[in-house]
Amino acid sequence: MSGPYAVEVPVINVTAQAGAEPSAIWRTFLAFGVTLRHLLRSLFKGDSPIIEYPEKSRPYSDRFRGTHILTVRNDGSLKCVACYMCATACPAECIYIEAGEHPNPEIEKFPEQFNIDMLRCIYCGFCVDACPEEAIIMSREHHRTAGDRNETLFTIENLIERPGIDDKGIGYRPNDTLLQAKVYDRSKAICDYPSTAEQRYESVVYESMINRRE
Repeated sequence: MSGPYAVEVPVINVTAQAGAEPSAIWRTFLAFGVTLRHLLRSLFKGDSPIIEYPEKSRPYSDRFRGTHILTVRNDGSLKCVACYMCATACPAECIYIEAGEHPNPEIEKFPEQFNIDMLRCIYCGFCVDACPEEAIIMSREHHRTAGDRNETLFTIENLIERPGIDDKGIGYRPNDTLLQAKVYDRSKAICDYPSTAEQRYESVVYESMINRRE
């Protein structure tokens, strides 16, 4: 091609290039060599990428977005003030809150119910970003099983204390350290308004708050 707009296009001889490359059989032996090298390294050096699951699990980042955690104040009561910011920001609409009047005049509201439908949750972390009180964060817990549909509806009791949180640790949160709240510790936290229901935790039930106020 000639002319002012002519462009030289390189020509590649595919047949000649394929003939110059090693045979497929040789490449197969090279691939087996890589597998054998890793096998011998695992056997003699103990450098094995295999994890003895479920006894052991791979460590996850502090920013991992796992199952949610409701944080508490120093006295063990919920940090949530039922402002509905997390429910409003949730794109999956999986958070349900019912607010009640708090007996403490310095705290306007508290959640009588705080439920998260884990089957609908997409673990985006928008609820954590929207919360002005640092009342909800995420954990690194991600292995959950349920035998019934109702078990996937996490209530306040499920969100405040679970063995999985202690094992995996906290995950995605607004700050590296909890500045306004903390994770509930049953052995240390003492709520000013203890629960009257034995099957629930001291910091999550407020029937006694209402009774004391009346």
